[in-house]
Amino acid sequence: MNLDAYFDRIGYQGSREPSLDTLQKIHRAHLHAVPFENLDIHIPRPIQLNRDALFKKIVTEHRGGFCFEQNGFFALVLQDLGFDVAMLSAQVYSQDFQSYGIPGNHMTLHVTVEGRSFLADVGFGASFWDPVPLHVQADPFAQKVGDFWFEESEGLWHFYSRELGGAEKHLRFRFRLEPQRLESFEEACHYMQTSPETHFTQKRMCSRWSTEGRLTLAEGRLIETFWDGSRRETEIAHEERWHEFLRDRFQVDVRTQKPDQTNS
Repeated sequence: MNLDAYFDRIGYQGSREPSLDTLQKIHRAHLHAVPFENLDIHIPRPIQLNRDALFKKIVTEHRGGFCFEQNGFFALVLQDLGFDVAMLSAQVYSQDFQSYGIPGNHMTLHVTVEGRSFLADVGFGASFWDPVPLHVQADPFAQKVGDFWFEESEGLWHFYSRELGGAEKHLRFRFRLEPQRLESFEEACHYMQTSPETHFTQKRMCSRWSTEGRLTLAEGRLIETFWDGSRRETEIAHEERWHEFLRDRFQVDVRTQKPDQTNS
């Protein structure tokens, strides 16, 4: 992989040693530069899970993606840097339906570095900035973006978070520490990009962290959430204006990408 091109993409110029400091810095740089988005689904353009397709989309085309793409690609980067990283199959919990989605509807990453275990995840939207130590403790792991916990029983881990300024912690997903291969997520990836039962097929979205907080472009509105807990929404009445926000605030332009065009 052309790591120089990837680091240019995320604006990282630091060490490439497989250390905890390196992991934390590239994890955060990735989250600030690469948006969480589902735009290919609405072009429509098939999402492919292989090294060349992911590099082309995220680096060459200056795009983002959802969990299988983001974490799949980030795992390949970490492997090339010499990190001990495993792709894990997770199951997201829906607060709306009070139930889990299909098995494997999320990919997360287990990284072992400097003798410690961490959960890394650049593909879960508004989650943690820095990889979270993977162990159970009473107090949350506090970061600027929120608080995070793990619970574990008989090898099944549950991940909880409380958003910045929030009053309650919420169950986000569960997983086991069983390494998977990138291709093992292809069935779930196909389901998530094609089933009318998933929120990814219902509406377009593009979101990333910024220096001010969180920036999200949804259908018909731009949402800005700031560190002080305040929120600003801008209504978008026209499609052309929506694409202008996508280009100006996320540096993404999908209008040149044709339906059924592949990433291969």
